[in-house]
Amino acid sequence: MQRIVDFLGNKKTVTAVFIFILIFLGVIFWSLRQQVTSQTLERLSDQLALALDNQLDKEREASLRFALILGKNTALGGALENDDEDLGFKILSEVMESIKIHTNVLIRSQVITSDYIIFTRSWDRSYAGMPLEYFRPDLLYFQNHRTPRSAIEVGRKLGIKATVPIYNKGNMLGFVEVLSFFEPTKEYFDRLGIDLYILMEKRFYNTAVFMQENPTISNKYILANSKYTQNDIRMLNGIDYQALKDAHVLLHKGKYFFYQPMKNGEGEIIGAFIFSLTEKQISNYSHSEQEDISFLIPLSRDQLYDTMAKESLGNAVFQTMYDKELLYMKDVVAPEDRELYLEEAHERLNAYSKEELIGIMLNYKVSKKVEGEIQ
Repeated sequence: MQRIVDFLGNKKTVTAVFIFILIFLGVIFWSLRQQVTSQTLERLSDQLALALDNQLDKEREASLRFALILGKNTALGGALENDDEDLGFKILSEVMESIKIHTNVLIRSQVITSDYIIFTRSWDRSYAGMPLEYFRPDLLYFQNHRTPRSAIEVGRKLGIKATVPIYNKGNMLGFVEVLSFFEPTKEYFDRLGIDLYILMEKRFYNTAVFMQENPTISNKYILANSKYTQNDIRMLNGIDYQALKDAHVLLHKGKYFFYQPMKNGEGEIIGAFIFSLTEKQISNYSHSEQEDISFLIPLSRDQLYDTMAKESLGNAVFQTMYDKELLYMKDVVAPEDRELYLEEAHERLNAYSKEELIGIMLNYKVSKKVEGEIQ
């Protein structure tokens, strides 16, 4: 009888030890899995941020390039100086139509007078004469600066605004602007199967009059996306945005959400970019042996390096984006504007030291060489 009791006792002990070991191994496995998941999410968050910055840079630079070319159009400047709205609309709309025909790219552009009144727009004539001072405080930047800029700004609609001041003999005539509303960036992530939501802080409700019919999200944001579903609205309204901002990534109803702040030209946070990926997408990413962004986001290594360099170096080579675009547009300036362009370029380059000019020359040659190899 005693042997049976001892046997049962030993069996219970062995079973208890076995269960303890299983629980211990389970805890270790769970802990390791959580650590891997955390590292994966952190890496993916960084790479999504790089991809977003890369796309927004492209959108800003493309808008600024078109705006700089328009700003050098002497006929358009003459129409503005002579207050000839009909001629201004004709010139602007013809240029935009030509761009659309030859590049299949729709560009929205407008000309604004020096006292912040719409002179003309390329896509309609109904808003000519409308004052913008209340809606566009960012234009006050040009009271103390002559150089163009391209940045995310809140106007009557949230978007990227590339603004170039137009001068004649030192007198400001007004501004030419090219507007973009994140379509290229949104389409880029759509093609990758990644949902991107563009949110503007609700405090701009009275300024962004063209967005007042857009959905309000959690009483904090206004959705800027042109296309969305009711499921999108319900999902976005269920997110704890303070927790998302603190952690930069959040799991909500089977999807991972990633937060990136949206900043205007003054560096002020005015909204957020929210990415949404399914658990399956995250799982596929975490099991990838590739360590760079190309598994999920097809950036070349050159593009990735360029994006990271912009993040770390800022304006280490060019003092302003205007100077960079001024160099790139040297081959597209009209012959009649060539002399004016050279004067402007000479004035800007005089502001650089010898070492900075050498750096620009080396950077430009390297860029040209890389482009040649890709082709």
